[in-house]
Amino acid sequence: MKKYIAISIMLVFLTLVSSAFAIDQSGRIAVGGYGGYSFGFGDVFKKYEEGDFSYQNKAGFCYGGKIKYGLTPNLALVGAVDYQAVKFVTEGYGDIFWDVLATEDWHWTGILLNLVCVISPEAKSSPYLTAGAGYYFPNEDDGKSGFNAGLGMEHFFQDNLAVDVGARIHVIFTEVMNTTYLQTYIGLNFYLGGK
Repeated sequence: MKKYIAISIMLVFLTLVSSAFAIDQSGRIAVGGYGGYSFGFGDVFKKYEEGDFSYQNKAGFCYGGKIKYGLTPNLALVGAVDYQAVKFVTEGYGDIFWDVLATEDWHWTGILLNLVCVISPEAKSSPYLTAGAGYYFPNEDDGKSGFNAGLGMEHFFQDNLAVDVGARIHVIFTEVMNTTYLQTYIGLNFYLGGK
């Protein structure tokens, strides 16, 4: 009996994932929001030690909003505002105790313009590749240019509502250090109008 239940669940899942209902996104506009978590690497996120002290930047939660416009069934243009939180953590060793001496939050906001290539535009679950340029504003500092690239999947519950999951790498061009982080996210896209 358990075997039949497992097979039934698998068949329902495969039907949901692979069923096509031909949503042509050409000329359609979608608005969406997302949230997630990031993992930093590169010079900015390394742990540095000086004597008994160490300090490190750690990437954390992220969120943003976006507008998507379908150019063709396979291509879309996406503009996004992306907020990335970072913590600056220092630790030190004293004669009496080991303690976190200072923890300071900071962030940057990115303005992104991406091109999205939809691999299976006719499917209910559509994988995609994305890449584009960005301009990043760390706290109140001067903005820096950069780029991002990634992949994801958009799953349509109906022709105007989809869940969007994915990951992308951001690289920010700075004079001194390499600022690179991997962002993972999940969100919703709402398509305006119908076909």
